[in-house]
Amino acid sequence: MIDVDEIEINVPAKINLYLKIIRKRPDGYHDIDTLMQTVSLYDKLILKKSDGIELTVDGLSEIEPKDNLAYKAARIVSEMVDYPGAQIILKKYIPTGAGLGGGSADAAFVVRGLMQLYGLKLERFELKRRMALLGADIPFFLGTGQSRATGIGDIIEPIDLPIDYQVLIVKPEISINTRWAYQNAKIRLTKNPGNIILDKRTDIADIIRVIEKIGNDFEETVFAVSDNLSRVKKQLIDEKALYVSISGSGSAMFGIFEQGRRLESIAARLSADGFRTFICKPIVLQPII
Repeated sequence: MIDVDEIEINVPAKINLYLKIIRKRPDGYHDIDTLMQTVSLYDKLILKKSDGIELTVDGLSEIEPKDNLAYKAARIVSEMVDYPGAQIILKKYIPTGAGLGGGSADAAFVVRGLMQLYGLKLERFELKRRMALLGADIPFFLGTGQSRATGIGDIIEPIDLPIDYQVLIVKPEISINTRWAYQNAKIRLTKNPGNIILDKRTDIADIIRVIEKIGNDFEETVFAVSDNLSRVKKQLIDEKALYVSISGSGSAMFGIFEQGRRLESIAARLSADGFRTFICKPIVLQPII
């Protein structure tokens, strides 16, 4: 292994192909069932060997560095194994308040980066436990980037999903606070997704037949505070998207399109209407847990 003093990492976003709220628990959290996929929309992360832990964030001024999940993840690693420290530079491109998992991904990839930078060996079960306490979906980004998540989102089951499609993500001006979304979401009395059997032979058409029956339970709540999103959904459907949904608790919406479809003109029209747009594709990660 070549010893380096600095590394740069792409940190991917995720989309929720479906999201079902099962019930509100006595502790105030919600049990969910969701299918998640990482995509090629990235934050940039630079880690430099240093004494002590320091985080600088470019593109996110609302959160103090020491309150950032990325900083907290680095501190947790220092509690698990001794290392000198790191200067962490985070450049934010994944929209916040969008349901794209940027904060959790940043935390997970700080862990990945520190392991690479210093050659650290971390006990996998303990790492997963500690990261789940920091953020329920952080362990997802330590896996393959293709998983079904249940419980409060912390029970991760890797699933081989097809990646033979492309994604257009549309972010409106409004952002959604996750806590608010859960407090206001309507729990639909529909059937639990139950056992979903998918394998490497499953193609995107098979996936869509599953996910379109479940959808996203946050959609009605989010649409109620942003009329523009229902219009965007109709526009993406009219553009022959194979499937359209919000991601996570919103506010970002995504459309799945066939490979080879030119999406630039669709993205340009939506951008002209004031939306941020991102053309990306599903990706698979090298798991560390």
